[in-house]
Order: sequence, then structure tokens, then C-alpha cells
Amino acid sequence: MALYTLQAIRDKIRKITARPSPNQITDSEIDEYINTFLVYDLPEHLRLFILRTTYTIDLVPGQPFYDFTGKNEYLTVEPPAYVAGYDTQYFQDLQTFRNLFPQPRYVVQLTTGTGVAGPYAGTFTYIPVKPTTVFITAIDNAGVSLVCKDDGLGNLVGNILPGATINYRTGAVTGIIWSGVIANGTIIYIEAATYQSARPLAVLFFENKFEFWPVPDKGYLFEIVAYKNPLSLINSVDEPVLREWWEFIAWGASLKIFSDNLDMDSYAKADVLFDRHKVLIERRTLKQLSTQRARTIYSDYDSYPYSNQYPYI
Repeated sequence: MALYTLQAIRDKIRKITARPSPNQITDSEIDEYINTFLVYDLPEHLRLFILRTTYTIDLVPGQPFYDFTGKNEYLTVEPPAYVAGYDTQYFQDLQTFRNLFPQPRYVVQLTTGTGVAGPYAGTFTYIPVKPTTVFITAIDNAGVSLVCKDDGLGNLVGNILPGATINYRTGAVTGIIWSGVIANGTIIYIEAATYQSARPLAVLFFENKFEFWPVPDKGYLFEIVAYKNPLSLINSVDEPVLREWWEFIAWGASLKIFSDNLDMDSYAKADVLFDRHKVLIERRTLKQLSTQRARTIYSDYDSYPYSNQYPYI
């Protein structure tokens, strides 16, 4: 058996923990410790260069918001970010993003009450309408404030019956049936933001969503640097991403076994050797990163192919 496979890691763990028999701990239990450490702990201990990749989104016209669907597959995202190959400003602070790219909302009369709960319809004249900014309000004949909002997909939800919609392109609102009766002449207001579409120049990552500004006017490919989680080891011949990780994984999983059994003396001894292997594992990444100066706000990309250094700007 090769020294770097799942089976080799199991055997190493049995030696470290002094549990040679499956009666003491089964292979499936060891595998659970191995994969818990490999997938969740190892990338938090070390942000290794080999785990860097790109996370991509296919942008579509008129859609500014996109869920971070890879939140369980990727650890973090970070700049640089690109839209259609163009460098794109990256933000994680909502206040900074909103201050630089204000998106005021307009409040207008949608329609008036007719003494019934609905259905009501109308048109928001500031078009196109930015998704997730729609806010419609009314007061029923009991004095209760009623509200409905859009869900980003054109559906209206809130103090209304299902089925109401808004067309973001035309601003047409249809099918609003409130949970209460709207008296004759009572104004029903709509609030929303509009936009001018273009190739996005900035992106905000907030609440596990990406928001692009301007809103895309057509399809674009968005790319951003991301750190991915390593894949689990399932079969006895499976190997970690880098074979050199195998002992580090064994020591990390062993620490979890000692911890669960409150064997803190063994934990303390194993932790010293764990840290030693951690230093060795990190060396490849440190050597890789040492070939280039870290990018800062005072530097720009190198002028390839004339230089392999980042010149000052």
C-alpha cells in the first residue's frame, strides 16, 4: 500500500492513537475523523496555494444579484475580480459600496383603493426596475399598514395573496389582493429603484450574495479568486490533493480522536508534532508566493513579458 493513500492514513492514525484493532475504532469512524479534518480544518489551518482557484458566475441581463452557491465548496473569495476579462472593483462593505454607487428609490402612486381587497394593478414609470427594491404599501379600512415586496424574481410577497407580480422591464404590477379591504380613495404607494444597464464595473459581496453595478446589460462571465475545500477521501486507495499531506492529515485526525476521548496528555504530545508537520506543509505555498511581491494599493500588475516584478505606479 502506497504511503499517501487513505489506507496509509488510517494505519498511521492507529499507530499514533494506539488503537490497532477495529474493535477499538472502526475504519469508518477513522474516515469520519480524517475527512472532518481534511475538508473543514486543514484549509482553516493553512490557506494553501494549491487550493486557490476561480469562482465563476454567468451574469444575465437585468439581474444584479447572484447567490454564492459555492459557500459549502469554497472557503473564501477575494480580489482580483473580472467581468468579461476587465478588472472589476471588489467590495465587502455595504456602506462604502452604497456611498460610491448610490441607488435612490422613487416613491409614486401605484393606484387607489376601491373598497375591496383586490385585485389591484398599476405601473411604476421609472423603468427598468431594479430587482429586490420594490416596496408597495397600503392602509386597510381598519387602519392596519399592509406591505408587499418583490423576491428578486418578479413575484410579490407580503400581506397579500400569492400570485401578484411585477415586470421589471415594463414596471407593470398585477394581481395584488391584500389581506384587508382598501377603502375608496386610499392611495397605494410603490417605491423602487431604477438603473441604467452596462458592463458591471463593481461588485459587492455581502450576505453570501454578489451584487453588480451597473446592472448587466447582457451576458458576461464573472471570475473571482477563491479558495476551495479539499475533497473527501472515500476509497482506501484515494489520495489527498498533495501526497505530502498524508502525515499531516493523520496527525490532525488523531488530535480529534484524543480530544473526543478527553485524552489531553496525548493531545498535548501529538500537538507538537502536528505543528511541525504544519510548518512542512506550508513551505510549498511560502516558496510559491515568494516568487512575486505581494500586490498592494501602491502597486499594479507587472508589464509582462518585459518584467516579472510589480512596478510602482
